[in-house]
Amino acid sequence: MNSKLNVAYSYSWVLKSGDTAQVRAIIESLRQFAIDLGSEAVGPVALLTGNDAQAVRSDANHVIMFTATVPNTKAEGGPQNYGLGFSPEGKGWTWSGVVRASSFREISAHMVHAASFGISVSTMLAGMIMEYQKNAQGAIEVKQRPALEWTDF
Repeated sequence: MNSKLNVAYSYSWVLKSGDTAQVRAIIESLRQFAIDLGSEAVGPVALLTGNDAQAVRSDANHVIMFTATVPNTKAEGGPQNYGLGFSPEGKGWTWSGVVRASSFREISAHMVHAASFGISVSTMLAGMIMEYQKNAQGAIEVKQRPALEWTDF
């Protein structure tokens, strides 16, 4: 792993609808994609409910997740958790995380793969926000904008 992990890469995922079986299939595919990228410490897909789910995502009553260290990234405390948690407040399935990165190729590929399932992906790094979404034709569109306008200060 590259020792220059000096840029924080934050991301959030939102899937507006889907039942547990659909979300599990998505997370299984994301896990396999992480393996295909050459990720290390890839754990099995876990389904957590109740207090176990809330221990991972305080606003969720169901969590479907796996752990992995995507190449050229590092999370504090070990492998990063990737998944979706269902919020009973009607937000749908959501997730967020932060990793340090030295290269964005693999982590960005992982985000594009998540978007291919209809997950709205938003990432922030180096003062820029990138949003990945699947359009009506099935292609992934990426929009980029500054996280802050200089006039905000």
